Amino acid sequence: MYSVDTLRSNEHDQRERGDWWRDQVSSIHCPMAFSLADNYQGTLQHQHSDTYQLIRWWGEAEVLSRTAADIRRHPHGAYELLIPVQGEVILEQNRREATITPAVMALTSLDTATVLRHGDGFSSVAFVIPRDRIEARVPTLPHTGTVLDATSGLGRIVVDVVRSLRRERDQLTGGQFDAIADRIVDLVALAYNADTAGPSVDVQEGLVTAIRRFVRENARDPNLTGAVVATRLGWSLRHVQAQLQRIGTTPSDLIREERLALARLRLQDRGWSHQSVTQVAYSSGFGDLSTFSNAYRRAFGERPSDTRSAGSEHD
Repeated sequence: MYSVDTLRSNEHDQRERGDWWRDQVSSIHCPMAFSLADNYQGTLQHQHSDTYQLIRWWGEAEVLSRTAADIRRHPHGAYELLIPVQGEVILEQNRREATITPAVMALTSLDTATVLRHGDGFSSVAFVIPRDRIEARVPTLPHTGTVLDATSGLGRIVVDVVRSLRRERDQLTGGQFDAIADRIVDLVALAYNADTAGPSVDVQEGLVTAIRRFVRENARDPNLTGAVVATRLGWSLRHVQAQLQRIGTTPSDLIREERLALARLRLQDRGWSHQSVTQVAYSSGFGDLSTFSNAYRRAFGERPSDTRSAGSEHD
């Protein structure tokens, strides 16, 4: 399912606008408490699939809070990338407070106690990412979140791609939306690693990037193994294993991850619709359909045929 909706509080009775806003934001994000005016003025543009959500909103002053009790009753299992467009928002988690402006973006868990405050005229974009999608790429990401530079380098690229995804929202299918959202998560992970890695880690991060790039470019080769990666890069297999161990993975796991990502892109691509699921599996480097199907279901929570069907429904 893929939908794009625009929701405005001024389309409702003045006395009901505050309650309407509470209900809408809580249903889109997760149950929260609100402090705002009864005749609240706000607009939401909600772009979403079964996996990802992208929300652009404009609103008056409000305070939103999510307590530990809220989280126990209604766990969400997702992270939110908050990208302010105008104004500033105060984000408080675990007694730590940060001011988020359009110069930065905040990546935080929706299952961490949070207080968020902003004044009139604030507007922002929120990209909601399933926890498993981001933690698979950044195993060390703290639940209290992190603040990333949005003005240059990888952070600026993240912002530009998110804006493009919004701008083309009415021209996309659900499969295309999810495929681009997957790439945004990749970029967020790269931006996080670039912003948090210390100088002593820079060289090692470069090696990991080189390994990942090589595997991605050669994932469709059914003979690709950790030993092949090491030989082609001119390193020992032990060295490759040690570098990948730092990010919590192995050569075989990384190869499988990249093959699955490639297969998912092809299943979502109308240009590959003439190829059967079996052909897509083999062309993505898998040598056995059963192995592919089981790995795909574990990684994405659905069968390969489900992904293809979801894409075709929106063609």
